[in-house]
Order: sequence, then C-alpha cells, then structure tokens
Amino acid sequence: MKSDDRIALLAGAGLSADADLPMSVQLAANLRSALTGMAQNPGGTTEAAIKRETAKRWLSLFNFLSGGVHFQEGVIGRDPDAPVNIEQIAIAAEELIARTTNPLAPYAAGWHRRIDELEAEDRSILRSFVEFTYSRLREELTLRDSQKASYMERIKDLCEDKRGLDIFTLNYDLCIETALKAGEVRFTNGFNKEGRWSPATFADRTRIKIFKLHGSLDWIDDQVYGLCSLQFPKHEIAETIETEQSRPNLIFGTTHKLSAREPFLTLAYHFAQRVLKTEILAIVGYSFGDEHVNQIIEQGLKKNGRLRIIVVSPRAQDSISKEKFLDRNPRVIPVDVCAKTAFNDCLLRDQIRKCLQDAAEEAPFQ
Repeated sequence: MKSDDRIALLAGAGLSADADLPMSVQLAANLRSALTGMAQNPGGTTEAAIKRETAKRWLSLFNFLSGGVHFQEGVIGRDPDAPVNIEQIAIAAEELIARTTNPLAPYAAGWHRRIDELEAEDRSILRSFVEFTYSRLREELTLRDSQKASYMERIKDLCEDKRGLDIFTLNYDLCIETALKAGEVRFTNGFNKEGRWSPATFADRTRIKIFKLHGSLDWIDDQVYGLCSLQFPKHEIAETIETEQSRPNLIFGTTHKLSAREPFLTLAYHFAQRVLKTEILAIVGYSFGDEHVNQIIEQGLKKNGRLRIIVVSPRAQDSISKEKFLDRNPRVIPVDVCAKTAFNDCLLRDQIRKCLQDAAEEAPFQ
C-alpha cells in the first residue's frame, strides 16, 4: 500500500451526535445546568455547604465568561446571540489563568474588575473551574451504550478498494475505537501494545490509522510513565495510574494550544501532510469552527491539485457556502445527510468511489 493510496477522514462532533453524545454547545449548557443544581443543593452538612458555595462561585465565573464570549463575538462582527460552546468557555478561562504571561500584559492598564472580585473570594477559582470542566467532559462524553455507535463500524467500508484510511478526529470520545473494536477491525492510534505513546507506530502498514488531534478521554500524561492510554490499547498498569483526579490529556482547539509538546504537534503534522498527498478528504460532522484546521484544509486545496473534498452534514451545502475557501469550488462536494445515514447507506463510500473515478479520468486541477 503506497502512502499516496491513503484517503483521509476528518471527523467533528457531528460524527458522534448520532450516538447521542452532546455537541459543544450542549456541553456548555449542560455545564451550566450542573453548576446551577450544585449551587442549589439543600444538603445540610459542612461538606455540602462548602461544595454549594464553590458551585456558586463557579456559576458566577461561568456567567462572566459567557458574557465575555458574547461581547467579543459582536465586536468581531459575528452574531453575539449565538449559543456559547464549551471550548469558548474553557479557552477563556485558561487564557485568564495565563494572563500575566501574555505578551500584551505589560501594555494593559488592567483586567476587568469582576476577575479581581472572583479571585478575591478564591484565588484558585479559574484553575479549579477548568479542572471541573475537564471532569464533566469525561462524564458527558462517555458512551453508555456501544450499540448507538455501531454505525461507525462501517468506516471500514471506506477501505474496500484496497486503500488505507487515515482518520483525523477532533472528538475526545471513544466512539470510533469502540465501534471498530466491536467489529474486530484492527487500527493504529499512536500507542504501542503496552499502551504507551509511540508515534513510530504510525509508520506501520495498518489499513486504518486514528489521529486524535485534540486528545482523548483515555489519555493520561503520567509523571512517571509519560503519555499513556487507558483503553485503546490499555496500559499495563492502567488501574494504578488512573484516579478520580486524573485529568484526560485534551486541548480545546489547536489554534489555542498548538505547541511543541507531544502528542499534538505530531498529530497536526500528520494531518497537514496527509491533506497535501491524498486524493480524498472526507469531512464528517465538522462545522469549520477551528481556524487552524481550516488553514490546513485550505492549504491542501491550493497545493494539492488532485484533492477532492466531500463534506457530510445535514447542512453541508450551507457550511460550504459560509467558507470562502470552499464556496463554489468544483472540488468540494456536499452530501446533505447525517453521519449515521452516510455510513449505514454507504453514501460516503459511493461518493468517494465516484470522486476517485472522476479523478482518474481528469487532469489535476491547477
């Protein structure tokens, strides 16, 4: 199997939505509901009272951050009434944690007085809020019924024509891995059989490779063992290194935290290289909300004259029309269905076959 014979699949939250997992806007709404419930907990113990007061401060912080996101959207000319998503909330909190190290900090007269008020009550409120947000993600995005993700097993159909498949997913959940394992479909995800991060495994001649660009719920960066996987594959001492306080190794958007630390730079590099070489990039359930990812796709369209892009979403044509680098491009094909239908009815597989046939009959776009 030659490197150029591999096709690429970019998966966003819409891929997992059909498995009844919440998308980013719903995750933010659920976080607010959870904080509201905790703040109203009538428990009478001292511990309950402490948790209640902590939740009240977190809820105040959530509302403050949410208001800031809405205001900024209006400032940059976007809809200020659009629902806030979980990444916007978390990124705002993390940026405020690091605000003193921002290169512009020396030129700022001060920060909003509400930040000072919140931190006067609890100096660690921003950090504890972020940690709680991570813990909620693990709870919200855990697949309770594996059958609901069974349609993702049909991802293997994209390899029927003896081509390899590189899956680049922005999702933290384990739906793809669970579905492929249930179907006894072998895959590589950058971890060796001992469950330790080993990017050299991507050089294997495995038919399906998974690149989790934003991290995974089953990844933990352990001080002793380094980056470990707790499930796919399971680290040899997973039970020892996983605790209730273990924070999954995730990032909220590559634009926000693209850095030299592993594994994220390696994963982003593989995505950029694949888009420059592949003939097919299938995009499923992604709403083009990550500017760094969009720039990689745009670069691929400009430099790879063989590249065709298939966008799968219930509103695929609308998504394409909103992005200047995609709109009216003859190499961008919409498939206006949900992910579950696209896989179960073989619509994506058939569209890929058609694009490959058309590409074989045409000269590359210049």
